[in-house]
Amino acid sequence: NSFPDFTEICSKLNMTPQTLRRRLKDANTSYQEIKDAIRKDASVYYLSKPDLSIDEIALLMGFSEASSFHRAFKKWTGKTPSNFRREHFGVNL
Repeated sequence: NSFPDFTEICSKLNMTPQTLRRRLKDANTSYQEIKDAIRKDASVYYLSKPDLSIDEIALLMGFSEASSFHRAFKKWTGKTPSNFRREHFGVNL
């Protein structure tokens, strides 16, 4: 539920932060965009599990507050987590 920080990634890749930023920019992405994509995909997976509450999923995704998770998920998908779960998985919680 936590991602390594950018400097740790640079160290593991044997790159300076400037080089990694430049390469990500050349690929039209950023470290934050990559983290968001992973969080979104993992969130969708966990929403398919009816035994997990949305608050539990928020914690699994590294959000300290469910409201932050709701805002981020709505930004990623255009839907709240509960609406997404209901529409895609037929789960009402």
